[in-house]
Amino acid sequence: MYLSVENISYSYGNIRALRDVSFSANLGEVTGIIGANGAGKTTAMRIITRYLVPQKGDVFIDGRSIRQWRNEDFPVSYIPDEPVFYEELTLLEHLHFVKALYPKNTQDIEGLIERFEFYDHINKVPSSLSKGNRQKLMIALALLREYQILIADEPFTGLDPNQIYNFKNILSEQREMGKAVLLSTHLLDMIDNLCDRYVILHKGYLLAVGTKEDIQAAFDIEGAASLETIYLEITKRGEK
Repeated sequence: MYLSVENISYSYGNIRALRDVSFSANLGEVTGIIGANGAGKTTAMRIITRYLVPQKGDVFIDGRSIRQWRNEDFPVSYIPDEPVFYEELTLLEHLHFVKALYPKNTQDIEGLIERFEFYDHINKVPSSLSKGNRQKLMIALALLREYQILIADEPFTGLDPNQIYNFKNILSEQREMGKAVLLSTHLLDMIDNLCDRYVILHKGYLLAVGTKEDIQAAFDIEGAASLETIYLEITKRGEK
């Protein structure tokens, strides 16, 4: 395993967001972290990306605690649930700025502009972009960094059907390139059969981890069940 999350816990005051959660992710795989709002998905993402420090447990990348990685070597690129930009920079200036920070990345800016259909927006600042174009810009900026792990927190927000299709293709390409991809969402139909493995969180607890088939078998769920059916059945049992 390339990424190992080991027994992490985190609370916001009296609210326990994560309770002794462990899972792993491998290079060349897409791992889906699923759960309802408040399940702990974003907290887990923010701990892995070092925006938060776990109050218990640790996270290891390639055998090293994330606390030991230097910022310039940290091999994670992050698409947060809320876009973050420099408001004084245009779309094109954002692309060139990040590209300059990561010169070893071979991603071509012109190729990104074409792929994300940015031609009519390159001179706009983020505040004048639509929600969908702001989300696409965050994805494009993440692809310009140097990384082995791509983390996307609720990435489908604001994307139209064509953009969702394009982003799913990007995820498949990342897998083929040997990257580890972690994707969190509560939109289960978006990632049914897209991920190699799933992590199911519920109210801060880890309920299941594994392939869709392994999870279905472990909980004795019969038939050709959708990811949504599996999730609803597992969380219903978790409430008992």
